[in-house]
Amino acid sequence: MDLFHALDNINTAVISSYVRSFGIMAPLAAFILFALQAAFPVFPYLILAAAAGMLFGFKMGVLLSWSGALTGACLAYGICRILGGEKTNHFIKKHLGYDMKEINKEMAFWSILIARIIPVIPTPVINVAAAISEVPFWNFFFSSALGKLPTAILYTGLGICLFNAKGIKLVLLILAAVLLLAFAVRYLSRDKLHLFH
Repeated sequence: MDLFHALDNINTAVISSYVRSFGIMAPLAAFILFALQAAFPVFPYLILAAAAGMLFGFKMGVLLSWSGALTGACLAYGICRILGGEKTNHFIKKHLGYDMKEINKEMAFWSILIARIIPVIPTPVINVAAAISEVPFWNFFFSSALGKLPTAILYTGLGICLFNAKGIKLVLLILAAVLLLAFAVRYLSRDKLHLFH
């Protein structure tokens, strides 16, 4: 735990220092970093969310992490729709025998929402899959907006607590709350998806 804490503090300190160097434009810089991270996740979202929370406070940190990540996801979706969505779908259909365009659009909303809330599938994969399968933009937008909000809240709060917590009890309590929420969402989403079968 000490090594993890030390390494993450270094990363958070570096990102915080970089964002702070933009002065009055620091919130815009953070927003752009979140947008880039959503499209090209070269550094962990948790680290960036923690840095935003420590620099701008919980509320502004959540707003920046949510809106920046949503903007980045929408940009990635748009770029994938413009560049070669048809070619990629043809490749998948030819090699895997699966036509991405046959995805039920109603199911796509719930699939994207669940994938965003339970972050097992990488964000770029969700963006590309939605673009290739031609999920309508507003379907993608609203499912992503709803799905990214809990993650933004949890990661910003969890990040601040992990990097500033004095005792292990608070960290364990937060982790337990995150796990309970994840299980609750999975249980509720399973019932919701069953309605469409």
